[in-house]
Amino acid sequence: MAQITVPTIESEEEKVDELFYYFNNGLEEKAYQEAHHSLRIFKSTKAITNTNLLLAYYHNKYVAVDSSIYYTNRALRSKKSPEDSLGVRLTILSYQLLALNNNKKGLFQESKKWYIKGAELSEKHNETNLYYTHLHGLASTYVTLGKTEEALALFDKCITYSSDEEIILGSYINLGSIYSSLSKYEKSNAYLQKARDICEKDTYRNHALVNVIINIGDNYFDRGETDKALTAYYEAKKISNESRYYDLELILLGKIGNILYNDKQDSEALLIFSNTLVKAINLGNLDIEMNSHHMLEKLSVRKGDYRSAYNHGAHYAKIKDSIRNSQAEKEINSLEVKFKTLEKEKTIKLLQIENLNKSLNIKNKDADIEKYKLQKAIIAKQNENQVLQLQNGVEKRKNEIALLKEKEALKALELDREKTIKYIVLVAFFILLIPIVGLLIIYYQKLRAQALLNIKEKEINEQQVASLKKDQELKLIKASIRGQDQERKKIAQEMHDSVGGNLAAIKLQFSQLSNHPDKLKLIYSQLDDTYEQVRSISHNLLPKKIRENEFVFLIKEYIHTVKEASEISINVSFYDEEKINNLHKILQNELFSIFQELTTNTLKYAKASTIDIQLDLLNDSLFFVYEDDGVGFDVSITTSGIGLNNIKNRIETYNGILHIDSKHNRGTNIHIEIPLKA
Repeated sequence: MAQITVPTIESEEEKVDELFYYFNNGLEEKAYQEAHHSLRIFKSTKAITNTNLLLAYYHNKYVAVDSSIYYTNRALRSKKSPEDSLGVRLTILSYQLLALNNNKKGLFQESKKWYIKGAELSEKHNETNLYYTHLHGLASTYVTLGKTEEALALFDKCITYSSDEEIILGSYINLGSIYSSLSKYEKSNAYLQKARDICEKDTYRNHALVNVIINIGDNYFDRGETDKALTAYYEAKKISNESRYYDLELILLGKIGNILYNDKQDSEALLIFSNTLVKAINLGNLDIEMNSHHMLEKLSVRKGDYRSAYNHGAHYAKIKDSIRNSQAEKEINSLEVKFKTLEKEKTIKLLQIENLNKSLNIKNKDADIEKYKLQKAIIAKQNENQVLQLQNGVEKRKNEIALLKEKEALKALELDREKTIKYIVLVAFFILLIPIVGLLIIYYQKLRAQALLNIKEKEINEQQVASLKKDQELKLIKASIRGQDQERKKIAQEMHDSVGGNLAAIKLQFSQLSNHPDKLKLIYSQLDDTYEQVRSISHNLLPKKIRENEFVFLIKEYIHTVKEASEISINVSFYDEEKINNLHKILQNELFSIFQELTTNTLKYAKASTIDIQLDLLNDSLFFVYEDDGVGFDVSITTSGIGLNNIKNRIETYNGILHIDSKHNRGTNIHIEIPLKA
């Protein structure tokens, strides 16, 4: 494989700027492809962080919610200086992305939490535009949660103090929607007209224009003018589909379906909600997916199809419970109360300062201005101290809980020790005998499992030989099998000569224990020796190729074999190779098995022309990214297969995380993260 020249930090930053230029000027696909390629060669933390953030924006734009969240979290993990201005701004933007993605998934409480955290961090570091951006998003979330008064207050604040025309536009639209829900249609239309005037100034504001038309349609619907409402909704749906605003299109389909259901146009309503259900599942929108199942249940009941009604009702209840369980209400509401309290205290103190400023004498203007600035700085410091006190209180409580748990554990250990002392004399013989028998049983089962595993590996290797049609691979596999047979003979001989001999000696010593109690110490010594021999034999069960070769070499050798036997192109990168080669041999064996399983699946089913593999060891975590450009598959069906279940089990053994992103005709992306420290 050709060597890739590592770019300098300056050239990496220029490349990142170029990627964002592509993304912001209608070349999103080019930005996406080059960003994936650049991640494999970038070395500077700043370039890696910003590239991950760009990929998160790309997936957010096209409503690939889970992928957007994945790259946002990677961006947060990869930055090293969270307290500098660039690090703070990246963190705030990441919080905004997490809020937007959770909102699209229907997890509104989780979305609210990230908007509040973003607003607090923006205000702390004087990021005014981002502060009002998060306030606007928080207000929109309050609307969804039915907290009208809080939403009105925040939207009015955005209109009064923000200089961003986009935020003002969004506030007009949302205020029109709120007053419409309160049946105050005159106020609603006044705000919607202001919003439409702004949209008509620039042709690129189609997204905002769709929202305005939706609200106008809602007003028609509330007044009972359903024909005009449908006309408005279909107009907005057409714009949404052309502009790829799939989230808005889902909302519009739901509104159209409700009107058709109320008019008892069941056939048309059934088509609408069936279409909405499929799109909601593909986009990962749990809230609309749940509502679609609910409406399909009602339509099935009306038709007398109670079996379908039962199935849709069961799905509705399952999704509803999932959403409820995934939202940490208590923690989020606590954070919201703290945020509101600090906001109110800050507002009161600012009003006090404003009143004090009005009473200042003109002659002492300069001195009073300095005093005002000093007072404002003191208030900011007080707010910061209050936040620190709250954080310290939480940490103190966590420490107290940890101490209590530790004391309880110590008490439990003490009770267990006392019970052991009481019964150790009576059951000494059984305590000594049971571990030996158990060890023999475990070892016997392990030998059987190893034998079955070897047979299975032999069958898999023979299938690979048949598909790749390579005599050389067949010879290697047979040589490997002969080596394994020799290893098994060697282990059997060691078991017979060393472990068997020791156990025979221990049995003899036990038969003489009543006449020679002084031999108990010798028995313990022989048991320890036997345990060490069994442990040594267990370590020798690792495959010889793993024990005697470097891991990176094995991967490259396997790739070379696959590329010779097929027409597929495989690109692989490691960072850094020395640390990866020093991983524990057992973990290397698991990774190699995962690598073989994924590659075999691609060769059998994917019809891919290219495979891209990236294995990185960063910040005490192992990141394994596997991508192909094949036909893809339905994740909800295929992830129940034996191969993928084996991969999941291997990763869960190491407390790792597996993320699969695949759809038909879009290829497959698999991301694995394994922590190397507890």
